Amino acid sequence: MRRERLSTRPSPDARHDFLMELRGEPQPGVRLTLRLVPDLLVPDPASVLSYLTEFGGFGGGLEALAVAVLDDVNNELVPRWVEVTVESDAPLPHRVVIEDRQPTWDNPRLMERLPPP
Repeated sequence: MRRERLSTRPSPDARHDFLMELRGEPQPGVRLTLRLVPDLLVPDPASVLSYLTEFGGFGGGLEALAVAVLDDVNNELVPRWVEVTVESDAPLPHRVVIEDRQPTWDNPRLMERLPPP
């Protein structure tokens, strides 16, 4: 199962909010950006690279890919906030952005400083 490829380690300090950003290509010509504010666990970047290889033959379009990654990350890491951006230039520019957050989490100062994905 692809979720098993996502390995984690404890957050260095769960008292503080910090932003992680990881990028990869789950399929040729498809770019994925994962941005998250971890809670108790952080993803191992090498495992995210391995995890993305599981999507090589994934069908259903960019929307389904974004939802699948969001669900997997939410289940394995339970981040305070997560955003998944999936984009492709062919056959025409197409971009999907999906986000989720823990119901009680909010950090407006951090969110205001986020660069566009």
